[in-house]
Amino acid sequence: MRRDGLQFKHIEVFRAVIAGGSASEAARLLGLSQPAVSKIIAQAELHAGISLFERRQGRLVPTPLALTLYSETNVLFSTLENIDRIVARVIKSEIQPIAFGAVPLLATTLLPRVLPDWRARSGRVLSLYTYDAPSLLSLLAAQRLEFAITVVMQHMQGLASSQIIRSPVYCALPRDHRLAGKPVIHACDLDGESYIGLSRHEGIQSGIDRVFIAENVRPDEVMQVPLMAAAVRMAEEGAGIALVDLFGMYVARNDRLVFRRFEPAVHFEYCAVWPENRDADFDRTQLIAILRRSARQMLEQAEGMVGIARNETDLQTVS
Repeated sequence: MRRDGLQFKHIEVFRAVIAGGSASEAARLLGLSQPAVSKIIAQAELHAGISLFERRQGRLVPTPLALTLYSETNVLFSTLENIDRIVARVIKSEIQPIAFGAVPLLATTLLPRVLPDWRARSGRVLSLYTYDAPSLLSLLAAQRLEFAITVVMQHMQGLASSQIIRSPVYCALPRDHRLAGKPVIHACDLDGESYIGLSRHEGIQSGIDRVFIAENVRPDEVMQVPLMAAAVRMAEEGAGIALVDLFGMYVARNDRLVFRRFEPAVHFEYCAVWPENRDADFDRTQLIAILRRSARQMLEQAEGMVGIARNETDLQTVS
């Protein structure tokens, strides 16, 4: 007999016949016709130079050499049968975590409400980076971040964005402050009052400054803090009045502060931002929708903490 060497298909069919107990069962397992199985077995015996099966009453009975060959190939085929699982594990290990950025305030208020469940559903791993807004935009522009949520600043070339929430600004006052009994705090009420300024680096304080100028109001700015959470803590300790948004309210200890609506109205806008020409390997649209929904729920709860009738225009989000 000629021995030209067995091919993979020969071993695969040979093993299927032994495992299935017959040529017909091997054909079913492999999705072949029974004549095709018989032909491949005949080719295998020709190439191997040995008889693999005895024909008994129309059945293929493995010879002792065939059983030895079957045993010897177990390790090989055990590995081959696990290739899909091995490849899946390799692919999973090579998928990089999503480089996700956020301003610190959102990382400690909004994201804990959203990311654990979203990660469990998506199966994706995140690397969360917290920076101020200008740094986040620079990292996104350099494509070192894939996605970020931040307070709105100037538009940067090459970045796309979608609004998450537009939050009113509230006045945070110590409970024993002389203005705490007022249902609404007007800008003129803050003239000469100890005031804790927010970040001018991010432009947050700028909108408030414009109101003060327009109303000819000069609060006594005792300090400027870059983090809104820090401004809340300072107000809790009696350092002064702070103007904060809904996320700032969520880091407050409400036994120390009261929150009142501030007029003229000022709003802080938060957006999801990502590199314009970079395709996401996760469902970005779905994540943005979840962030919006959670932020809206937080705003509705915040309005309840203020105790003032909600103005539906303040709940504006992009549909």
